[in-house]
Amino acid sequence: MKRTGIILAAMAWLLMSPVYAGTSGFINVAQLKELLNKDQPCCVIDARDAGSRKKQPIPVAIVYRDNIKSKAGGYALIVGKDDKQALKLAQKISAKSDGDVFAVAGGYATWQQAQSVGDMSSGKVDGMPRSFIIPSNTCEQGKPLQVYK
Repeated sequence: MKRTGIILAAMAWLLMSPVYAGTSGFINVAQLKELLNKDQPCCVIDARDAGSRKKQPIPVAIVYRDNIKSKAGGYALIVGKDDKQALKLAQKISAKSDGDVFAVAGGYATWQQAQSVGDMSSGKVDGMPRSFIIPSNTCEQGKPLQVYK
């Protein structure tokens, strides 16, 4: 009986935490904060419309394009106009990528919540990725995916 309880607890823990193996799925604010505080390379992709991006910018994000691929060893976060769109894009990118891709459940509001908590005394502020990666196809010839100003 004790063994069954341990197995069930382990399965519940696995189902509640994001999967890290070239997968896609939703993450909540607690999981987002945890990911952003790791030293694992991160790529934030903003899939919202131009008006939303201008009104509520995410400075570290690149704008979503159809041919974006996530790199192995890192992960990508999709902030979409809604959860359905974000998950669909996360699955699309994950299917053609080596890295994990997560849809931020709650979109920009969840991103803001992750930004709002920090420990200034330690010099470590939550809400910003510790290291960044640029998608593998952003430095190739032709029209650039992102123009920094």
